[in-house]
Parts: sequence; C-alpha cells; structure tokens
Amino acid sequence: MNRVKKKVGLFRKSALVAMAIALILTFTACGGNQKEGASDSSSKVNIIVTNGKGEIDAQFKQAAQEFMKTNPDINVEVQSVAVGDPLNVFDKLTSSGKTVTLAMFSPYDTLHKYKDVGIDLSNEKWVKDTNDALKNSEGQVIGFPFAVEGMGLVYNEKVIEKAIGGKFDPFSINTQDKLKDLLEKIKASGVEYPIAYQTEAWSVANHYSSLFLNQSSDPTGLLDDLKAGKLDLTKNKVWNNYYNTLDLLTSKEYNKFGELPIGKYYDAAHVAVGKGEAAILFNGNWAFDSLQALAGDNFGFMPIPVDNNPNNPLNNKIAAGPTQIFVINKKATQEQQEAAKKFLNWLVYDEAGQDFIVNKAQIISAFTNNPLKVTNPLGVAISNAIANNKTMPFTTNYVNTGDWTTIIGPEVQKYIAGQQSRADLAKAFESYYKSYKE
Repeated sequence: MNRVKKKVGLFRKSALVAMAIALILTFTACGGNQKEGASDSSSKVNIIVTNGKGEIDAQFKQAAQEFMKTNPDINVEVQSVAVGDPLNVFDKLTSSGKTVTLAMFSPYDTLHKYKDVGIDLSNEKWVKDTNDALKNSEGQVIGFPFAVEGMGLVYNEKVIEKAIGGKFDPFSINTQDKLKDLLEKIKASGVEYPIAYQTEAWSVANHYSSLFLNQSSDPTGLLDDLKAGKLDLTKNKVWNNYYNTLDLLTSKEYNKFGELPIGKYYDAAHVAVGKGEAAILFNGNWAFDSLQALAGDNFGFMPIPVDNNPNNPLNNKIAAGPTQIFVINKKATQEQQEAAKKFLNWLVYDEAGQDFIVNKAQIISAFTNNPLKVTNPLGVAISNAIANNKTMPFTTNYVNTGDWTTIIGPEVQKYIAGQQSRADLAKAFESYYKSYKE
C-alpha cells in the first residue's frame, strides 16, 4: 500500500513539474512575441477604406502600403468598387457586417443618402488648405475632397490641327455652328467620322444630361422646381439646346456609331480617338488611361456649345469640381477614427501622399499646399481651365447618380436611338422628379 502511495506521489510530482515547465515555456513564447510588437497584428488599429475610383485600385493599394510603412500601428485595408459598378462598395461591406472607417462617396450621396454617416471634420488641419471641403446644411465640414475632375468634349489635338491647318484653341469653338464647321473640316481632312460617342447610360445621363443645370446659379433650386412641377422642360431653352448638340454628336453623319448608337462602345471609342481614326468624344479626364495606351498623342477639352451666342458662359467653359469625397464613419471606434484622420493628413501633407494623388493617380489635388501638377494632358487642360476661370460646376454632383444611370439613362438612350421624342424624354425627367424620394 505504501509503495502504491509513493508511486502516486511521484506521479503527481512529475505531473506538477511538467505543468510548471509548460507554463514557463508558454510565458517565454508570449514574451518573445510581445518583444516583436509591430508584427503583432492584434496590436494594430485596423481600418477599411473604400475607393470609389476603381481605375486607380492598384495605385491606391500601393499608397496604403506606403502609409503603413510610416504608421506601423495602423493596418489599412483598401476595398475598391469595380469600374462601372453603380453599387457603392460601402453598402456591400456594411450589409456583410463590416464597419468601413473611411468611405468614399459622391458629393450628392454624402449630403443625401449617407448624410448621417460622417463625423464633423471642421477642426481638421487640412480644411484651411482647400476651397472644396464639403459642408452640410448646418455648415459643418463633413467631407474631404479627394479628387477634382472635369468633363467636356475630349479631342485628339493632332487630328484637329491637321484638319484646320494650324494651332487649335479649344475655347474658340463656342457656338454650335462653329462646332459643326469644325466637324466638316475634320471630315474633309480624310476622317470619315469625326466623333466616337460612347453612349453608356452613365455617360449620356448623369454626366451629359445634368449639364443643363448650370443655366442657374442655384442648380439645387432648379431641381426643386422640377420636383414641384414648376419647370416645363419642353420650354426650357438650355435643356433643349443641350439635346440639339447631342443630336449632332450622335448623328449618322458625324458619329462612328451613328447607325447603331446604343451599344458597349467605351473601349472602341477610346481606341478610335486614341489612334486618330476619330477626333472627338464626350468624357472626363479619367478617360486618359484608355487614350494614353494608344498613340500617345496630345489630348484636350472643348466646351459643349449649346447655342450660337459666343458670349454664353455655357459655351465657353468646361464642367469641373470635386467628384469624390471621403467621410469618416461615426460607427467606427475612436481609435479607428483617429487612424483615418492620420491617413487624410498623410494624403495632404506627406510627400508620399501628395505623390500618390498627383503623380501616381494623376488626380488634380483639391489642396492648395500640394506643389505637384498632373502631367496627363486632360488633367493639365482642366488645371489650366480652373486657373483661367473657364470652368463651371460639375453638375453630376447635384443628382442621384445611381438613379440617373438606371432610370434616366435608358430614357436618354431611347431618345438617341429614335425610339421616343424629346417631349417623351422631358416627361420621363418630370415623372422621375415628381415621384423622387431621397
């Protein structure tokens, strides 16, 4: 019996010693991991940043890597929207249970659909270095202007200068008659179709068809009149004149795709203008990525003339303004919000952040302290137009871009295809706004 007790005692002692050794090894291992510190992801603040510009996905993710090098306590996960996808990546992530810390929205969505998402950024350092900070109705800064962009008639300079036999001033085309004369000269130079118009719904609707709002110094008020049934588009000269110009741009006579104007022509249009097989398309500075991959010719912007009055401001300016806004999600933790603020300051004040915006992404900075200038010719054209007071507001910012793409877009396409009259199109606009709910 004693022998058994001794054996049991020895077994217990051995077990206790083994447990003690195991605990020592465990604490030693934990201590070793803690020493490494920066490599322990659990000690980092993790933030999700959504990027609404899918065309700069690679550049954005590289920028996040650069930021994390100097901010090792922050982990940045970039989630980009797919190019052409009307659904905001913020909605997809939120519905899956994830909290986005720094979200990119259009200015309109920031002030409407997502008006309750962001925190007050009025006291941030960068506010004093921009004229484009987005404010809500209470005067609070809720949006960081990420990108300044512009849109108009993109042209291939080489093709046009060959057609006119000299240097081309894009702002000289300030009447509809002058535009038509230019198209005739391009045809006479051997270019069968001067225009390659890609008529995707987003292009013909929330981009082109919103331009008529610039007839008013208060575009929002004009839309309020439309909602209240006080604006008869069939009698609105500017609205009609923009479609007179659209008739020219999509005509069988001048448009490469005029015989079948509704189709997936984005790439084909850019190839045509990039190679010099056509001279003009309607788009924005984001089109340069598609154009530069081709001939490497110089490109610029022309205004879209809406009548034959050379003194009409609409005929002498291109639309430009902030198109993408960052907001910091109030549902993120305090630590995450502070990390997001660091990232925004990095974009504005760090040389690597400035380089990402302007050189890597080829985006016009909204911040006056950024000394860098974009080098792509479409960005240069917008920068020059801004400097010379040749710009008007970017009207897409006043409309619900999702609705205008999915609801207004098909109506404009029907008009272009000759499937409905302009009066029918006016009714479609008016019906949409009479039933519109934010």
